Amino acid sequence: MKKSMDLFGDALLAYSKGDRTPMYFVSGNYKSENDLSRHFRKSTKLYATENKMISLCYGNILDVGCGTANYFPKLIKKGNVIGIDISSRIVNIAVNNGFNCIVANIFTYKPKIKYDTITLFQNNIGMAGSISRTKTLLKKIFSLLKPRGQLLLILRHAKDKDYIQVKLTPVWKNITGEEFKWMIYSKEYLKKMCEELNLVFEILMSEDDNYLIRIKRR
Repeated sequence: MKKSMDLFGDALLAYSKGDRTPMYFVSGNYKSENDLSRHFRKSTKLYATENKMISLCYGNILDVGCGTANYFPKLIKKGNVIGIDISSRIVNIAVNNGFNCIVANIFTYKPKIKYDTITLFQNNIGMAGSISRTKTLLKKIFSLLKPRGQLLLILRHAKDKDYIQVKLTPVWKNITGEEFKWMIYSKEYLKKMCEELNLVFEILMSEDDNYLIRIKRR
């Protein structure tokens, strides 16, 4: 996934400098444009679920898949925040904007502290790419949380299915990145997965087909 995210990082960096060349994700015969502008939204342009999620953060906060860190202007008011992302090219954008972000893979990340809050914005729960790796991701996240810590995430709900595994290939300026897998879960299936891991799953609010979820230890 890193090479694909590096191409994504190139597109984001170019966008930040005024280049509006579109980036696409290709899945089979389907090609969709990735709206790069949403990664540079100001605090006043955040969705209701995103604002609510930020309002619930506290203490030592880890943002997984931090991207350009466009949530940080509000997030840093809630506690001590660090962001991690797999691509150095993406992290450089966040760092150049003055935010505390580092290059790291959540699956191998070994911080020296435990967190009160871990966040997964923009359906980043899907980054694991499979059911088994999603379970591994959840176990890893809770190994990084304090006993009463919380995972907050925004879930893009899969309608009429338990889950959808999408294979995506990024394309930008006629450069084709490596294919990667992304998961889209129904809220019911993710709840079931959490129950299997002895975790408490709570829906806090919804906005269109996006759900704000809090997950804690039982």
